[in-house]
Formats: sequence, structure tokens, C-alpha cells
Amino acid sequence: MSQQRTIFHADLDAFYVAVERVLDPALIGKPVIVGGLGNRGVVATASYEAREFGVHSAQPMAVARRRCPHAVYLSGHREKYSEFSKRFFAILDDFTPVVAGVSIDEAYLDMSGSERLFGKPKQVAEEIRRRTREDVGINVSIGIGPSRLVAKMASEDAKPDGVFEVLPEEVEVFMASKPVRALPGIGPKSAEALATLRIETLGQLAAHPVGPIRRALGPNVAGWLQLRARGVDNSTVQTRAKSKSISAETTFSEDVTSVDEMLNVLGRLSERVGRRLRRSGMHARNVGLKLRYPDFTTVTRQTTLQQAADGDDAISDTAQALLKKTLRERAGAVRLLGVSVSGLGEPAAQLSLLDSNPQKDSAISGAVDAVRGRFGEDAVRRGS
Repeated sequence: MSQQRTIFHADLDAFYVAVERVLDPALIGKPVIVGGLGNRGVVATASYEAREFGVHSAQPMAVARRRCPHAVYLSGHREKYSEFSKRFFAILDDFTPVVAGVSIDEAYLDMSGSERLFGKPKQVAEEIRRRTREDVGINVSIGIGPSRLVAKMASEDAKPDGVFEVLPEEVEVFMASKPVRALPGIGPKSAEALATLRIETLGQLAAHPVGPIRRALGPNVAGWLQLRARGVDNSTVQTRAKSKSISAETTFSEDVTSVDEMLNVLGRLSERVGRRLRRSGMHARNVGLKLRYPDFTTVTRQTTLQQAADGDDAISDTAQALLKKTLRERAGAVRLLGVSVSGLGEPAAQLSLLDSNPQKDSAISGAVDAVRGRFGEDAVRRGS
């Protein structure tokens, strides 16, 4: 018997607008539209305040200006969007190695079999929302379902800034009341063709005789659409290409001046990076530090390990040494800290645990992973 799948669809709310509001809080509460500002420009994202006037993504900017002339119009900061997206995906990677990015602000996660490690799906989704809000500064809506399709549609019900879960036994009822246009794959022309058959909801589509649908939409589409109307979707979550580096970072709600607190945070970030590194089955040759001061000056440092490793201590000790050296060069409060590993490769031949500290570190870290996997994330803590 196959394991029941648990799929998340995570979608950052009005992403470009959300980033602009982090950069300029004065935009909060105002109708904001980001996109091409020229005569041929289109809307990339509209705030929910602007959407109330009929503005939406992919709409010609000229139409948006007629419908919402009092909005704030921005061309956007592409480099900032990429930076915020990376921080979001780093959070997702902490919860599962099976993350499929659909776009800069949207991803599927296969969370199947992870309850013992992280808790019930809704608990996990709320934790992802909390961390995204605190570490990235923006909101994310998450749909949960037994398939990609259901999770995607559930995320629409979760918006804005919520979680919506559809259990396996609820799928057909959930799908049945939705309008046909809500189903990915049905465009305006297909919806018009179905309307001539008096099919307006997915429940009607699923129950309708297939013959007329074949004649309206074609023989290769009808059966597939009827299955999807019932929520049937066996597609898998395909992971992104193997990363050349693994990183974790956090932005403090208030600038940190205590070196001890910085070192403790680096230790926790190193554990997150180490856990993902061990999941990948790779070892790292390099460890990097990222540090951002209150004036947004960002410093990065990197060093090469004597021996490739995947243990938490190797990562943490090296990152902390880099931090101390950096603070000697420029002391002061810190806004952001991050840890990364790179130079990933297959592990060398296993050495005796008595002969090699990196191997002992790896074994201990792996044991900690196993305990947390069985009893939960807080089951064991490393000493400072």
C-alpha cells in the first residue's frame, strides 16, 4: 500500500509589492502596482488594495492606470526580489529536501512522511509562515492537499496570508463547488465551450457524460480534465537542480550587539546547514560567513576546510572563527547573519572515528539528526 502523499503549495502574497513595502514601509496600506511603466507595460503584481479596483497581474498597465489612477506605480527592484526569494527558499529547504520552485515566489513541497519530524501538516505550514514573516518580512499563503493540483487550488483559498488544508476524503467535495475556470488547464475558450454544455462547476464537469465533452474540447483532453475535476493528479514534485552551495541566514528584528548572541545564532544556523548537507549525501570543502551591518553594508568571508566535512561542529567552529575575525576588523551591531557551505562533493572514504575528528563530528551530527527525526526537533540540543 502506497504512502499517502502530503503536498504543500507555498505562494508569497503579492510578492513584488510585499518586498517594496519592506524597503519602504510608507507604502503599507496604499494601492501599489509594480510592473512596466511604459505604454506597453504590463502589471507584474498589484496590492490587494489595488485589486479591489479590478487591477490584476498580466493586465496592460494602461488599463490599470484607468482603473486605479491614484495608485503608487513602481518599476521595481529586480535584484532585491531575487535576494528575498533566496531567503524564502532557504526556509523551505529546512523542512524538506523535495522543493520544486515554480517561480521566484512560488513552490511545491513534498512533506510526505514528515509528521514525526515536524508535526501535523497545519503546524508545519504555520511554522513556515511564521519564519517567512520574521526572517523575510513578508507573508506566504500555503495550501495543503494529497496532490499538487489540490494543494495549488487550496492555496487560492488560503489567500491572503493563511493556510488551507484539504484532507484526502474531502477532495471531491472541495473540487465540486469550484467554477471550471478555477481548474489549472482550463482557459477562457475551454470555459466557454463547457458553458454551452451547461457545465459551470467542476462537480458538473466530473459527472457529465464524456462524449459531449470530447466533441467540445477534443478526445485527448476530455478524460484528463474530468479526472482533474475530481482532484486526481499523480504528478510528482520534482526538485530543483542540485545546489552548488547550501546556506541559511536570519535577519534580526532588532540589531544585535552581543557577540555571544551572534555566536549562538551562528551555531543554530550551522546546524540547519549541516542537516541539509547530510541529507544531500555530500561533503563541503568551504565554509562561508555573511554579515550585514545596520547601514546595509554586507560582508562575506569564506575559508577552505583542511578536510571536506558535513558535521555541525566543523561548520559552526569555522563560521564562528570567521565572525570573530570580521568583528575585529569592524566591530558593532549586526543586522543579519548567515552561514554557507560550498565546494560540495562526494565524501572521501570512511576513516576510523578514532583517527579523524571530522568523521567523529559527522557521526555525532548524524546521530542527532536521527534522534530529532524520531522524537522531534527539540528532542536534543547541542551544548554551547
